[in-house]
Amino acid sequence: MSFSSTPLFAGDLFDTALRVAQEDVLKASQTQEGVPSDNWRQMLNLGWQGVIVSEDDGGVGASVQDLSAIVEAVARQGNGAPLVDRCAVAPVLLSAAKENAQASKLLHKLLTGEVSVCTALDAGEKGPGLVTAPWVGADLSMQGHLLGIDLSEPATHVLFRARNVMSQESMLVLLDWNDISNRVNQFTGTDGRQYADINLSGLSITSDSVLLKGADAAYAVSQARQMGALLSCVQTVGAAAAMIELTIEYLNTRQQFGVALSSFQALRHRTVEMYVAYENARGLVLNQIEHIDAHGLSEDPYKMTLIKLYVAGLARLVSESSIQLHGGMGMSWETLVARLAMQATSGSLQYGGPSECLDWLTAQTLTEST
Repeated sequence: MSFSSTPLFAGDLFDTALRVAQEDVLKASQTQEGVPSDNWRQMLNLGWQGVIVSEDDGGVGASVQDLSAIVEAVARQGNGAPLVDRCAVAPVLLSAAKENAQASKLLHKLLTGEVSVCTALDAGEKGPGLVTAPWVGADLSMQGHLLGIDLSEPATHVLFRARNVMSQESMLVLLDWNDISNRVNQFTGTDGRQYADINLSGLSITSDSVLLKGADAAYAVSQARQMGALLSCVQTVGAAAAMIELTIEYLNTRQQFGVALSSFQALRHRTVEMYVAYENARGLVLNQIEHIDAHGLSEDPYKMTLIKLYVAGLARLVSESSIQLHGGMGMSWETLVARLAMQATSGSLQYGGPSECLDWLTAQTLTEST
């Protein structure tokens, strides 16, 4: 029994990213002091933040396939670099607001790594009870919090959706990190990465901080969340491929009662379940990436929501099975499969967790039936 997975998009980009992502992921994080890791600095220098930014805006102008190759390769190494947030979601939002001088300036700086923009987008458009965005008053004073911002690497700016307290309309707000650094509560997540909550209550912003308003802001957020959902699925597919490879290698190597574990029928059946789920998810994600490259992001996130929901199931199935088939060592953080499982599980909750996807699909069904 052997298995070698095929990348979504094999090639030089995938191979380069695979090499770059090979680092000691167990070393102590320096992000608490605001110092980027050497590995992240290398990714910035390679211009990965500007891969999908158009050439006219100072970026590479590459396809979603190219960025997917990078994201999958890094995910296979259990590397927790915030690629989806910084290289996919933030560029989509800034590109949508490029008529704003500040957004246009940041787009040009993304490619050189001079700036790194983290994001916070609520799922308010997906159904009732999911509005968590902070509020902006008539005097441009803010109330509310930004929760669970990915700070696995330091950021220079934070870009988020806010809502006008009077009109309820969406607003896309950009803040310099130095202006809010004293409002940050940083903590370590269950996946070992650094996160932060930011208390914005009482903060006054200027009109220059608002990049988009109304329908334009809501549309930009919807597009960015779709891109984030897609690339988080790519991460899960990459991590799942690596977990299956590691599990099969372990079963072929480890012996019990004088024979390899891979000879036990029950364990082989469990491995096949993982493989079938992986191939199904891989096909769905591959098809969606090719469709987006050909036709662009859809105005209706229905298909992306279904894919995200299915891939979340893949993340749980493969993570649990891989850890169990590794036995006690599968629970050790020093074992790559454990870190991959944690990354896949936490990634399945980003840009539309299972409950959010089900809420939105239920709301859509009820709307269509009335």
